[in-house]
Amino acid sequence: MRSSLLLEVGDAESLARVGADVAVAGFFRDERPLRGGAGLADWRLCGFVSRLLAAEHARGDAGDAVLTTTHGRLRAPRLLLMGLGTRQRHGVEAHRLAVERAVARVLDLGAGSAALDVPAPAAAGLDAIAEAIVEGACAALDPRTARLLLRVVPSAGNAGRMRTALEAAATAHPRGATSVRLARPAGPGATPPGPPPLRA
Repeated sequence: MRSSLLLEVGDAESLARVGADVAVAGFFRDERPLRGGAGLADWRLCGFVSRLLAAEHARGDAGDAVLTTTHGRLRAPRLLLMGLGTRQRHGVEAHRLAVERAVARVLDLGAGSAALDVPAPAAAGLDAIAEAIVEGACAALDPRTARLLLRVVPSAGNAGRMRTALEAAATAHPRGATSVRLARPAGPGATPPGPPPLRA
């Protein structure tokens, strides 16, 4: 049996509004106050993430990971915080590795879906970012028999372009142990897709 990855880019440009088993937010060691999905999660959780950092339960080093419940303050019931190291050293390869680590941890939790909000490298284009997401997710899935719906949270105004870039990256990805496809946006009132079926 092969693993299966279904990618989705929604129009919700907020980690708090994306439904998934686990919300994943990346944060940098040298960026305070927190920004992006991690900053939003911290605000929604009344400073919980900031308190974790102050108590040095996490610093933001590459590979740091903290799992917590969201108490209904995000649509996802669990939040996985992933350290990314320093902003300056976060290039395309570091981004790919961060996605791989995040997806591996999501799979270890037995989750079938994840909302991904990992800040992209500042100098990278959307095509390179999309390729890093596909390659990182597949690297985590390839050794397993698993299926995952990965909902990528776009930056403001980038949903359409990110969808196009991910579709190109999924099409260009070599056939391997993981099948990859992009979900089409659901129409109004439609039920969002579940994880893709496993194939023999």
